[in-house]
Amino acid sequence: MNERKKILISGASVSGPALAFWLNKYGHSVTVIERSKTFRTGGQNVDIEGPAQEVIRLMGLEEKINEKNTREKGVEFMGDGGQTVARLPKGAVGSLTTTYEILRGDLAHILYDETKDDCDYRLGTFITALNQHDDGVCVTLNDGSTEKFDLVVSAEGVGSSTRQLVMEDDIGFRYLGVYAGYFRIPRSPEDKDWAQIHHGKGGSFMLLRPVHDNDTTVLVTFLRKKFDARDTDGVAQRKMLSDALRGAGGAAARILANLDHDPDFHLGPMSQVIAPTWSKGRFVLTGDAAWCPSAYTGQGTPLALIGAYVLASELGEQPTYTAAFESYEKVMRSFVAGGRTVRPEIIRLLHPRSRLGIGLLRMVEKTLTSAFAQSIFRRFGVGDDKPSRGTPLLPKYE
Repeated sequence: MNERKKILISGASVSGPALAFWLNKYGHSVTVIERSKTFRTGGQNVDIEGPAQEVIRLMGLEEKINEKNTREKGVEFMGDGGQTVARLPKGAVGSLTTTYEILRGDLAHILYDETKDDCDYRLGTFITALNQHDDGVCVTLNDGSTEKFDLVVSAEGVGSSTRQLVMEDDIGFRYLGVYAGYFRIPRSPEDKDWAQIHHGKGGSFMLLRPVHDNDTTVLVTFLRKKFDARDTDGVAQRKMLSDALRGAGGAAARILANLDHDPDFHLGPMSQVIAPTWSKGRFVLTGDAAWCPSAYTGQGTPLALIGAYVLASELGEQPTYTAAFESYEKVMRSFVAGGRTVRPEIIRLLHPRSRLGIGLLRMVEKTLTSAFAQSIFRRFGVGDDKPSRGTPLLPKYE
């Protein structure tokens, strides 16, 4: 598909600007819209691993991403009194810390800076209606204006409103039985350059990670059997989190004392998107809007980067957008299948409800982080830099 296309991307986090980068390389006219009125900064730490690192190299962004590296040294597992009971340095088998550790907002800004001169970015803008025709897609925006595009891409999140306009009846969700809170708290003297994991009584999991400013990022997850779609109000969300952490121990008291610190506080259900198809006519999904794997997998950002590269490249190499969408989905399904496995028993293991359960989990952590266990893992090739068996290779395009 060599002719220049007019393409609209909805969503300006990671997936959208990454796709814009590659579409620009193929000479397309790209517009990126974002519902938020401001370009979001900060956010949680994200890992760029596996084939996504090759995508970053192909984009020539290694140096810029390294400049924004959080400098995290590894992960520590904490005891009730704040003492370190086990430690996994960067590069160890099972460590959360990878070569590229960066805040989501910093990565999004790097991608934005790389594309802003070649794309039309519009903040505070979203799609309210979308009608497909033989020769294009007529889009109505929230200001009442209408525009026509050759193709429309939803690079939004798990709750994509644009996807709902086009494919509402085709999308399913797998709720994982857990709610997750994402926010920042002020950095304190006990914070180091290591991520810290705390297990709280009652089934809560707390992950605190360093960033390159005066804050610490926090991820809190807790078990909740029922997903309530009404849990969207900020006050109600903070109360829900407070109830879950009250008396939990670990870092809970510090977290609760600083719940109002971050205006970008977010709490919601952990769910995976189940979509039987990622396109409909001239409309296509990518990133979390298509396949959200959940934060448990650590694959959201890697898959977003890979997906952007594959989608733009297939549009550049296939004779029609229909053929491109089909090939894109075929390629990406293999990546997504290997990057979204979340076993219920692992979720339960990470959220012990009792002191006994927490004690047993800490014994497991001590064992897996021991020098003996790490040497066994290495001996059998676990955690080396080679692609694991079954991991698809990044396709090469002209």
